[in-house]
Amino acid sequence: MKKFVLVPVVLFSVVSLIGLASAQSLKQKDMIASDLPRVAELATKTNQACGTKISFKLDYSTYADVLNDVNNQSPWAYLANATDALQKICTTAAGKQAVQAKIKSVIVSHASKEFETLTGTVFRYGVPYSGHSPATVVDWLQNHL
Repeated sequence: MKKFVLVPVVLFSVVSLIGLASAQSLKQKDMIASDLPRVAELATKTNQACGTKISFKLDYSTYADVLNDVNNQSPWAYLANATDALQKICTTAAGKQAVQAKIKSVIVSHASKEFETLTGTVFRYGVPYSGHSPATVVDWLQNHL
């Protein structure tokens, strides 16, 4: 059973960290705890840039091998790809309007290869340990919003 930890970011907006309680080691728990302020900051900046209240979630249950990440990246850095891309999209009035209308939740998880999907108002972004770029997320959003 997955447990959720909610961190308030701005009024009516929250960041969810999935799998916090299932962390396997003290090192991983410490890494997740150190992610909290960074994730909250990314969410706040993105919601301000887009004039919206998107909830951001990191699915830590998919990051079991994060401590072996060859890029030495904590999961918040993968979330940054999505928030950076959304901020870029929201620099235009049309982009901001599309994000406000079509995205209410963002879920970032580890994946064997990079992917983006939009189901309803949920944008999912899967990121492999071996490479990731906000540019691919921007391109995907520009073509699908």
